[in-house]
Amino acid sequence: MTHPYLSRLPLVCLLGYVPLSLHAQELTLFAGAMKATDIKQSSYSYQLEYRQDFYQNLAASVAYLNEGHVPEHHRDGYVVEAWGRLPTPHNHFSISLGAGAYFFYDTQVLPTGGSADVHGTAPILSVTGTGYLSNRWFYSLALNQILPAHELKVTTATLGIGYWFGRNEKPTPGQFGHGLDEKAALTGNELTVFAGQSVVNTFRSQSARAYALEFRRGIIRHVDWTATFIYEGNPEIVRRSGLALQGWAVNNFFQDRVTVGIGFGPYIYIDRKHPADAGNINPAAITPLASLSLSTRLTDRWNLRLMVDRVTSSYNRDADIILLGLGPRW
Repeated sequence: MTHPYLSRLPLVCLLGYVPLSLHAQELTLFAGAMKATDIKQSSYSYQLEYRQDFYQNLAASVAYLNEGHVPEHHRDGYVVEAWGRLPTPHNHFSISLGAGAYFFYDTQVLPTGGSADVHGTAPILSVTGTGYLSNRWFYSLALNQILPAHELKVTTATLGIGYWFGRNEKPTPGQFGHGLDEKAALTGNELTVFAGQSVVNTFRSQSARAYALEFRRGIIRHVDWTATFIYEGNPEIVRRSGLALQGWAVNNFFQDRVTVGIGFGPYIYIDRKHPADAGNINPAAITPLASLSLSTRLTDRWNLRLMVDRVTSSYNRDADIILLGLGPRW
């Protein structure tokens, strides 16, 4: 088991290598099944992947992976992989091999009847087969092999539907998955009011109404920063609120009308229900906050934004915060 803060390294790495000139982009939603070989149990699995091509046959991806629920384990996390595309006879189907790291969060049953949030890192090996259904829509078959040293070893098999965000309508002959560069505008000022739900990562999944207020501004193209006040509500076992300061890797599509982003930074909070047996009765703390964001520009002045936050705790109180927000841009 690794230190919980190391679970956020994929996002740090992504922020470190974001290029200012980007090529083709693919966003894919997968769903299927998983099998835990250690305990001979199976469940559902789903995955949301963003893949970025850098050369004709080389790519990198960031994904959220959920391994479903097997007895005493609810595991999910982030995946960072490098991909190599194998040569194929034509440009309407491709096979890719991937390898990387899986930064996971596993909610496990404690002998006392409670739950523990176990954080760790595992190697992951993947293979995908992708074919195009139309100019922009494609399907993909994916197999993942997750190989942690001391936790559950898992195989997932999923079928996905994806969308091509490249500037041209579809890959050109000899350049499968390699679109033209898009010039993204620098993000201006945005103020967004959010409402949604927080869910604590326990076997009871306690939830509550959550709210947030975010100010966003671009630093350079493809890099934003945000300051966000978050109120996680009162889901029985936590009552957290605080300020998050994040850096963002963002990409823009369709003349900047749609953006996809990944953020990481410190979350400075107060938990008025911090358990005394956690070894620290001080309700104030700081923890990493990782976030995924998708926004669309409704008009020249108004944005609609979906936000998914993951709070990492050191006292078995991890949480997901799902928010939808509306706000002006200028």
